Amino acid sequence: MISKRYLHRALLGFAFANAGVRADAYAQPVPSPTPSVAPSPAVSPSENASPVASPSPTASPTPVAIPIVVRARVGIIPGTTVVVSVSGGSGAITVSPSSPNVDVRYDPIARSLTLAGRAPGTTTVTLTDAAGDTATVGVLVAAPAGVVPSDVSVELGGTVSPQFAASKIAAAIAANAQLRPGTRVDVQDATPGATLRPGDTLEATAQVRIDGAGTFVDVTGATSVHLRVETLPELDPQILFYSDDPEKLLAGTDGVLYRATLDAAKPARTYFYHVAYGSTHRVFLALRAAGADAHVQILGYAAGPSNAFAYVGHVATVKYLLARQSQESSIVSVTADAPYVQQLGAQQLQPGELVAGALDLRVLDGGPVDVDVISTEADVDPTSFFGQPELPTDGHGRRGEFDLTTVPPLALAYAVGSPDPVPFEIGAPTIANLRADGRPLGGDYGVLRNVSLQLSNPSATPASIYFYELPSGGSATTTIWFTGDPKPTEIPCVVRQNRYQISQYDLAPGETRVVTGEYMTDGASSFPLLFGLTGTPPSPPPGPYSPDACNPRTPPPATPPPAASASAEPAAPPSNGTPPVPPPPPLLAPSATPTSSP
Repeated sequence: MISKRYLHRALLGFAFANAGVRADAYAQPVPSPTPSVAPSPAVSPSENASPVASPSPTASPTPVAIPIVVRARVGIIPGTTVVVSVSGGSGAITVSPSSPNVDVRYDPIARSLTLAGRAPGTTTVTLTDAAGDTATVGVLVAAPAGVVPSDVSVELGGTVSPQFAASKIAAAIAANAQLRPGTRVDVQDATPGATLRPGDTLEATAQVRIDGAGTFVDVTGATSVHLRVETLPELDPQILFYSDDPEKLLAGTDGVLYRATLDAAKPARTYFYHVAYGSTHRVFLALRAAGADAHVQILGYAAGPSNAFAYVGHVATVKYLLARQSQESSIVSVTADAPYVQQLGAQQLQPGELVAGALDLRVLDGGPVDVDVISTEADVDPTSFFGQPELPTDGHGRRGEFDLTTVPPLALAYAVGSPDPVPFEIGAPTIANLRADGRPLGGDYGVLRNVSLQLSNPSATPASIYFYELPSGGSATTTIWFTGDPKPTEIPCVVRQNRYQISQYDLAPGETRVVTGEYMTDGASSFPLLFGLTGTPPSPPPGPYSPDACNPRTPPPATPPPAASASAEPAAPPSNGTPPVPPPPPLLAPSATPTSSP
């Protein structure tokens, strides 16, 4: 670090200081010797001549001290030594530590500071030069923040984006870094330059820094990365593991929220929906080998935490469908002495925040695997709850296993000129719970339905057919991915019992068409929800300023108001007294009032 003394002397002092001249030897200007003058022939002064003054000698530049430059912070592992370079300073430099847990020695020839850690703790080492200039070094003597692994292997599946690959490389490094509590890993130079596809491999060197957060000594190093994208069949779960009980994580709600066993014969989808109340919580997915070691494929997304419940539920569905479309997934190793543990959500849940999502799981080889969803407060180790029974229910019975192979598709047929077909109802509790004491699944949460729309126009003129939704149980958002579309169709949250258009199909005379796709209900939406076909144009989807929207916002002015002058009166608030609400938040940022939960 640069000392606090200002550079107020001339650069000549630097040459003196490096020549070993003491600061006090040049602290004051040294007058130059008076030059000798050769004698001149005598000149008779003119009668009107004025006397001419002799020129005064010019003083040398005022030298200034050079500040001491040294590192501001140093971490030392007990029993080890660190050497720090020192530059600048005027004359001799002395050093002194503020506590005896560090031995300090300064080498004026090598201009280096040697610090030896004797005992854990912190100290400040002060360097002082001959001019009184000082600089300080903060020293932490502590255990290392972790260990940078020499190499890691990463297995992925599907079509993999560079961002997903980089996140899984960072996760693999962190999992092998033996991290101390409260530390974090920063990984650089590990992002592939292009999308990876099945059969691709990547060899890279990642630069790793483990931040000790001021409690442990930072660690840096390099990790060799060996990545491979496996060629796998499509992951299509047959069983739903549903974890929504207890939904509210109250203070003291630590333990197993859900437990089931996964085997190679039946891939499963784990759907989770939990809200922190009263205290902060973390929610984890844990995979434990129930017998032989296993490799497990994981596909899906965890959204949140956020207090915008409808937003989290909708994002979880969209992100899951995107992952399912590309089959982008990770493959993890699960052994008896090394279970796999993944935190769900970007961070811990604050009171009033929700985490929700869907993760498809498949055992690729090896024995069966126990699947746990675990809740902990603060920094409690989730592995401490392995083997414990599930927490008591909250009375709503939103926990269980459900057969996904018998779920009927969302199927409708309509011919132009015919009566509208009976709407298809989604969300009624019709899917039986495979647990003897569990209730049927309400809301279809975690269920992926195929969509099949049979359309025909037997008339002699062109005609349009409309696919619509009709909320009947409260607010709802809708996400459907039609086959051939580049992305899902997303219908904003609506609250009124009204037909809202999802899509329109224009058919030529005599044309028939089959429209297919996939649909999953959004968490935090209310059900039942009806879907239908009609030849009558329904209402358009609500915009953000529509009274039909779940959280309508005040529309902005049609034109920007004129710039206010210095004497202008303050602008009047909107007529309803409510200031305009900003646009929707960025992904997973809290913005809206919580809506009903599943």
